[in-house]
Amino acid sequence: MVLKTNEKEIAWLAGFIDGEGYLGIERQRKKETAKQTASLLYHPYLIIANSNYNVLEFIREYVGYGYIYEVQRKKSKSRHNNEKPSFQYKLTKMDKLMPLLNALQPYLHLKQQQCDLLLKFINIRQSAKRITGRGHRGSTSFSNLEEEIYQKLRILNKRGLSNTP
Repeated sequence: MVLKTNEKEIAWLAGFIDGEGYLGIERQRKKETAKQTASLLYHPYLIIANSNYNVLEFIREYVGYGYIYEVQRKKSKSRHNNEKPSFQYKLTKMDKLMPLLNALQPYLHLKQQQCDLLLKFINIRQSAKRITGRGHRGSTSFSNLEEEIYQKLRILNKRGLSNTP
């Protein structure tokens, strides 16, 4: 992916991600089947939340990948029926996420540590040796370092805590 590297737009997007974004890793437990044992899977991702769909569409078009969906909110007695809908832009593919993070890295302030950790995680994943056999798609196991990165990101992304140095 070749990202359009207009410095003004990259800086704007970095600011938007600092304020409205989330850089993290999703951890899933793969179920055990007759052919394979249960295992953990890790998926890096970027989410940007906003009530303005058009802004998120601009970001999706600028990046060239990802998808936008409406967030389904839990109904509450205290909520009013006239609330604006909320949307999220999500980018999950490592090969698309890495060049974007590399372009954003110098401009991020609040999410700088998350960006650094996510890039480290992606670099580890991309250099992991694929194990293939018997016609199945290649897979790799995850290292302790990848689990450590996941845990560090969880701590950095905890709500209500100040993550600035």
